[in-house]
Amino acid sequence: MSDHESATTPEPGAHELARLYLDALEDVMEPEEYADLRTLVLTLIGAMAEPAGPDDPPSRVPLDIDLTPAVHDEWLTVMGILGSGRMDQTIVDVGDGTRTVVDSGLAADPEALAAFRAEVRERNRIRGQEREFLDGIEAGLS
Repeated sequence: MSDHESATTPEPGAHELARLYLDALEDVMEPEEYADLRTLVLTLIGAMAEPAGPDDPPSRVPLDIDLTPAVHDEWLTVMGILGSGRMDQTIVDVGDGTRTVVDSGLAADPEALAAFRAEVRERNRIRGQEREFLDGIEAGLS
């Protein structure tokens, strides 16, 4: 197995755990939301299966989905399962409207969670500044 494959392939069992989780969701989610979630998951798995490197980024697939809060939260959970091979994630709000998934250990540690939230808010602030800067350059070129 190449270094690239080991970095992008979920740990053994992760796909099976995600499938079990999705099977359970199918019974409790609205059919349209479940279909959107399934589309997101299949698109991700397809992108992970593509060879990708600096000169070969994964395909960008336009998705016609409605990313409702329920779909978003379940998407985060499935990504957590695929990324960790575990099902003990917790979704947290970092305080600026950004929601993300963390492991149960971080979620249970108030000090570590506060530091994590502060770090994410700072990264989002910097990204916002970078986006404004790049938008200004783009506007100047138009």
